[in-house]
Amino acid sequence: MSFAPSASFRRLILLLVIFSLAPITLYFLYARTGGPASARELTFQRNMRFLLMAGTDDVVLPRLTDWEWEKVCALDTGVTSAELNTIAGFEYPLFGELHWVDRPEYWTLFFVDQKREASWGIAQHAVPIRISRKDVADLKLPEGVKGVCIPRDNGRLPVTRHLAIVGQTPVTVDLTGGTPAKTEEGETHDRNPSPQ
Repeated sequence: MSFAPSASFRRLILLLVIFSLAPITLYFLYARTGGPASARELTFQRNMRFLLMAGTDDVVLPRLTDWEWEKVCALDTGVTSAELNTIAGFEYPLFGELHWVDRPEYWTLFFVDQKREASWGIAQHAVPIRISRKDVADLKLPEGVKGVCIPRDNGRLPVTRHLAIVGQTPVTVDLTGGTPAKTEEGETHDRNPSPQ
């Protein structure tokens, strides 16, 4: 009598090992890297990097986007759902899908479209794009501010360059200028940089 496992038993064990690694892989993908990037996000990041490599002094955002938006918000790492809602001016229901928001190596461009009629009522569409601080550009906001919104007409990100170590971007998007913007209720919550 042989105690060697059969071929089907070995395949079953291999299958169980693969299924047991799936949750670990998903955890690593979302918690450690911020989740997979969409094709839209990858295209935007690549085009922004090319623009910065060309030596531009400001990034003109409408040229980099092929979707509708009326304002864009630059959000720092660690913004909460309530802070995002205050900065953007509406309640964003998909905050849980921003898996990178707590990762210190990313900041976010949050493109907000106007309110539109949908089958379930009034909806407001938004396109979040993560930006790598190491590979694309760092973000500088006014002290104590977690986000800044810019209307489409002023949709430029002013760029400053500085010395950086190898493997780090020498570019910072500096959004410290401008005047406070107000929400519909009249509360000051962010700053609108003046056009360059």
